Amino acid sequence: MRISELSRLSGVSVASIKYYIREGVLAAGESDGPNRATYGGDHLARLRLIRGLVDSAGVSIAGVKRIAGALDAGIPVNEAFGVAQSAVPLVGATDGTEPSAHATDAIRDVIHPHAVGHPAAASAARALDTFEAAGEPISAAWLERYAEAAAIVARADFDELERRPDPAAQARIVAVGTALGDVVFQSLRRIAQATEGERRFPSPPPASPPAV
Repeated sequence: MRISELSRLSGVSVASIKYYIREGVLAAGESDGPNRATYGGDHLARLRLIRGLVDSAGVSIAGVKRIAGALDAGIPVNEAFGVAQSAVPLVGATDGTEPSAHATDAIRDVIHPHAVGHPAAASAARALDTFEAAGEPISAAWLERYAEAAAIVARADFDELERRPDPAAQARIVAVGTALGDVVFQSLRRIAQATEGERRFPSPPPASPPAV
């Protein structure tokens, strides 16, 4: 297919496609004449991946480049997790403040002694400090249930990974799942909050119209 058709099918502008090629996150088409190239299904699949990472998960082009490079190199699954996690933005990860020792200890106690070495641990601890500063400290029971929910999701992630037939497919689900899984889980949490809120605090029935 020509680049115009690739653009139509992917929903990505021709200018963006050319930009992705220049940045090395999308392979160039197969040349078949001066300023002419053809593209195939692999290009379409990669464009859809790029669009999902950028538009839905907020991954930068530099992050997409790291993820695409990992997929193209066929690196081991454990390394792919590290690449994907480093490429996907983490809320509160770079605000420049050090979390308190109290919050750091809380994360260590409910998750794992080695958890404080993960970049996400500092982000979580800073969030605990923000709860404290707002006058609404998060209880140990609340934090423990969050940790339990996170462990369930992590097991689901690896169960899904193990269903993939080969290392290349596993690496792809790692890259996509790390980025877009955050979006899915956040969205499901919002839906669950609305459902649980209505169950516990049901909306009052609409008022009856006044009698005429």
